[in-house]
Amino acid sequence: MNTTEALRHILPHADDTPVLIPANRVLEPEHENLTSAYIVKQGLIIQGHYNRGGDRQICRVYRPGDLFGLEALNGPFPPTGPTLVSETLSECQVMRVSLARLRQQQSTNLSLTQAVACFLSREIIASHYWKINIGSGTALSRICRFLLWIAHHDQCIVPPREKLGSIVSVTTETASRAIANLRREGSLQPGDPQHRDKMRINRAELMRHAGDFWDDRAA
Repeated sequence: MNTTEALRHILPHADDTPVLIPANRVLEPEHENLTSAYIVKQGLIIQGHYNRGGDRQICRVYRPGDLFGLEALNGPFPPTGPTLVSETLSECQVMRVSLARLRQQQSTNLSLTQAVACFLSREIIASHYWKINIGSGTALSRICRFLLWIAHHDQCIVPPREKLGSIVSVTTETASRAIANLRREGSLQPGDPQHRDKMRINRAELMRHAGDFWDDRAA
């Protein structure tokens, strides 16, 4: 079962209309006790945890078309790991999928069970590619891979530098310098004046800086 077909089996259990959520909002206070899975229709969502010093550690970034939260179907998480928090990086449009509804239907709906398994396996693959892209290379290459990861139709959202730095594990100053250099050389160009965080990308130039770039959607 591919992801398009799997989504057809999930959607009947989603809310009828998407919800618009402003930037910098937490979706649910505790990932371990999620009541919903989420389908991202628009915008970006970061997922991670805060360490004892209060610094944010980013584990994943979800983009339009992603579905996350299905891992909570099996009940509460073991208390040994850090508490995951999902936050909107930009204004987002999401569809909520009731986990209670999915649990109720899974035992009698084989196609739904297969659809859930499909998305969970894709999440493992996507996490693997995310780790490869963001976990190695120079600061500039990691930033360029991130911009390529989130780009859609050669446009992307460039997050505030502090958040960009936390996503790719560089300082805010390093992230600021990298974005300034990319703008100066034309790899990033202003897009819609009403949305200053959205920029057009020169894909070939970003690929040149990124080096090896891996995207599960091309797999």
